[in-house]
Amino acid sequence: MRLRFAGEMLSWTSAGVVSMTLFVISLQLCPNEREAILWYDNCMLRYSNQAISGKMEWGPGFEKWNVHENVSDNDWNTFDVMRRRLLLRLSDQAASGDSRRKYSTGEDQGPNYKTMYTLVQCTPDLSLGDCNNCLDACMQLIPKCCNGSIGGAVYKPTCNLRYELGTGPFYNQAVPLPPLPPPPSPPPPSLSGKDSNTTRNIIIIVVSTVIFVILIVYISICLRKRKPKQKTETVDGISTVESLLYDFATLRDATDNFSDTNKLGQGGFGSVYKGKLPNGKEVAVKRLSRGSGQGDSEFKNEVVLMASLQHRNLVRLLGCCLEGTERLLIYEFVINGSLDHFIFGTIALPNFYI
Repeated sequence: MRLRFAGEMLSWTSAGVVSMTLFVISLQLCPNEREAILWYDNCMLRYSNQAISGKMEWGPGFEKWNVHENVSDNDWNTFDVMRRRLLLRLSDQAASGDSRRKYSTGEDQGPNYKTMYTLVQCTPDLSLGDCNNCLDACMQLIPKCCNGSIGGAVYKPTCNLRYELGTGPFYNQAVPLPPLPPPPSPPPPSLSGKDSNTTRNIIIIVVSTVIFVILIVYISICLRKRKPKQKTETVDGISTVESLLYDFATLRDATDNFSDTNKLGQGGFGSVYKGKLPNGKEVAVKRLSRGSGQGDSEFKNEVVLMASLQHRNLVRLLGCCLEGTERLLIYEFVINGSLDHFIFGTIALPNFYI
């Protein structure tokens, strides 16, 4: 058996009195029936020998309407649009209620500054979709029963709606629902043998994973510590070369554009020119031939090595120039000596001296 009250019913005491009264009336009206539904303004009583909870049902049902006044023809369009808009909005609100109440009321300004009062509700055990479908079925019946009237109502076993224009509210404000109880606490962990084995397996997997991750991180750190050393050596080497670099334009000006007048000699790998730097220092510039076949990296390595060598029988290398296809070596200019002896001597020198 189900007893349903409108959303604004006030107290359980009132509900108990009404329920007993309706139950007695139902026994008088339907003494031998296995199923019965009794509707009243604020409540509904229903019983059945079959399961009725959570099931939307289309019937039986009935409609009623205000027989005292109809909507005028001039106001009909405004009235119809407002009624449908209000019913749709309240239906969505009622359907979105929880399992304790699916109920909504509302008002809107109608024709001639009259207020339309509206109520819609479903049994709380219906789902959101079933509640919307049930109320939609009620709205479909309005044009057949109550279209011209200022008020109407449609009742079904699992939902109902009602509206009135200009007659004042026919419902009270809904009683606020108490907050939902907190969810039940989870059950305590079981200490059975199966659960103990599961816990032990989880611990083993977690510990193994952590050890594996730590090992990977340790190996990565060791590899990273080794790589920077090589990188530092390379960077230091390049930095040394950069400190020895001369600008090609400076050397070209110093040798008067490598004129034959300043040419000191020529060997298998290029020509040597006398030059004077902007600071007044005299130098010997060896312009390597373009077919020497050396790459940039090889050239830089040889320059660094030659610059680090210090010997009384060797001409000191001051720097180099590496621009485009030009490869030049800048030596100190030996005064009162034979530069040919140092640069073009008959002694076979390693490749990096040439």
